[in-house]
Amino acid sequence: MGKMNCILLTTCIVLVAFCSCGYTLRCYHCENSPSLCKTNNTCLATEDTCLQVKFGKLRTSSCWKTSQCTINDIAEFFQLDNFEFFCCQHNLCNKSAITGVNKAAFSIASVMTMLWMLL
Repeated sequence: MGKMNCILLTTCIVLVAFCSCGYTLRCYHCENSPSLCKTNNTCLATEDTCLQVKFGKLRTSSCWKTSQCTINDIAEFFQLDNFEFFCCQHNLCNKSAITGVNKAAFSIASVMTMLWMLL
């Protein structure tokens, strides 16, 4: 019965990671900030991605659309030619490109744990 409980727990964790609970996305929002952003807001229903753009020593963080998360769209919108950007789709994931939790990595780890428990 212990294995069954572990399997159920792992399945629940994976479902929680991938299911949306019907609320809109929250992203950090700062313009041309030299430090990491601490202000956040709720995105519009049409904005399904958090964005962070880094140019020189400045960063801009905001809500964004996945369909516009391309180098050309971002360059045109911000009028930049030399920048780095990061898009992600979970709450407050655009604080730093390094600290964002990758859902794919989380799901692979969950599946590997489940397989290990079955063997």
